[in-house]
Amino acid sequence: MSIIIPAILAHKFSDLEKQAKKMENIFDYIQIDVMDGEFVPNKSFEEIGKINDLHLKCKLELHLMVNDPIAEMEKWKDVKNIFRVIFHIETPQDPQTVINYIRGKCWQVGIALNPDTSLSAVEPFLSLADLILFMTVYPGRQGAPFVPQVLEKIKDFVNQHTNQLTQQLLIAVDGGVNKENIAALKNAGVEIFSVGSALTMAPNLRQAYNELIKQFK
Repeated sequence: MSIIIPAILAHKFSDLEKQAKKMENIFDYIQIDVMDGEFVPNKSFEEIGKINDLHLKCKLELHLMVNDPIAEMEKWKDVKNIFRVIFHIETPQDPQTVINYIRGKCWQVGIALNPDTSLSAVEPFLSLADLILFMTVYPGRQGAPFVPQVLEKIKDFVNQHTNQLTQQLLIAVDGGVNKENIAALKNAGVEIFSVGSALTMAPNLRQAYNELIKQFK
């Protein structure tokens, strides 16, 4: 299974609306990057309640780049079509508490780790997660450079957890994914690809998507 999910990093609600309306005609899922200006320098739009007015057809995945995931999720709890929430293991909040909150909303649990974070940080929570997201950039801004060392980290993780991966756990990447590196990521064991600027900044969205899909063949 290989799934491409467009990642929308929007500072203004109007930017989210424009991108989401464009994406929903091609993709079944959209990832919304949520930033608090503390965990990462940038901050995302604040008009969360207006998302339901867009009547989006696609499912939404939240990528929380915030210090307080639970407080952030409280703001999103009434937004329709959310199916998965990804939080960062580097957050100061207790991961077990965050996971319990996500499960309480019947959302899938994703755990993200930054390029420099050790695999040991997520080990205690693997059985509780649906997805592990490897950041292949330093998070917080779209268009950041791909960090090639993460590729080896993914391979190590897949080799260590082959049995778990076949049973329940999905491997995802986010950041700097493009047609030059997506095949290598797939070969390393990645199944879900969050793609930002290679799609959002493409002159022709469908053509850019097709170019990415071609690399899987």
